Amino acid sequence: MNSEEFKAFYDRYYDVSVKVASAIVQSRFTAEDVTQEVFMYFYGIRERLDVSCEARLHALVVWKTTNKGRDYLRKSYVKREVMYDNDVAELQYRTTESAEAALLGMEKRQYLSMAFENLHRKNPVNFMIFMRVVMEGASTEEVAREFGYTRNNVNNRVLRARNWLLEELERLEKE
Repeated sequence: MNSEEFKAFYDRYYDVSVKVASAIVQSRFTAEDVTQEVFMYFYGIRERLDVSCEARLHALVVWKTTNKGRDYLRKSYVKREVMYDNDVAELQYRTTESAEAALLGMEKRQYLSMAFENLHRKNPVNFMIFMRVVMEGASTEEVAREFGYTRNNVNNRVLRARNWLLEELERLEKE
């Protein structure tokens, strides 16, 4: 796909992507950021895009925008959750008899956060599958359809991610 064809693709599907992203993130400005990331992805794979089927292109734009929007929400949720955890830890520190116990609790949360970040860096697919199944409560069948895997493969990836996280937590606590 040359730059003129990509420009036509961009012009045709920009509004579609913004509408899908707006429905997910509930903000026009954020939706435009999500859409920009989507089209940056498509620009990177423009040579492999099949422009012969309009319905397939539309579905691909909707699918990629949906996933990027969910990723954005997930990242925002984690940031809010971390802020909330710090507030709770501070409250626990004030109400706990032992400051040492409160500090240990804060340290454990920090190790857990680091373990998740390391899993995301090491194996992003297992991380995303683990988050969808365990943290968001999505069914393994739904996640298998999203990622194009079998249900057993999704279950195995969740199990591997869980075991890896446990090993990583042990390693971090020893350091």
